[in-house]
Amino acid sequence: MNNKTKIIKPIKDYKIQVIVKMWFDDVNGNTYHNVNFNYKNKNYNSGLTYGYEKQYKTTLKNMLIDNDIIFDHYKNDYYKLRDFIDANFTYTIINVSTEEELEKIDNFTQI
Repeated sequence: MNNKTKIIKPIKDYKIQVIVKMWFDDVNGNTYHNVNFNYKNKNYNSGLTYGYEKQYKTTLKNMLIDNDIIFDHYKNDYYKLRDFIDANFTYTIINVSTEEELEKIDNFTQI
């Protein structure tokens, strides 16, 4: 299998669960997020990342590319990548009240 055909293939009726923690910094007025997911029994964590609204999807996209979880034919096509992410991932959004809670790494296994 070459890099052009190698992609994440979800199990039927199965999506990869992404835990997104969001924190609003009242002092400076900024919003931050932290993206966590498990793929093939390995945990991935973005760490403290600036971004509001649904910018966590961009963080997820960058994590997938940086860790070679998705391959070339998705990397360079925004629409294919967006559709792939929307079709294969579900999100749990958790609002936290402190930076420490946001930065806490949650280890979990994908069921």
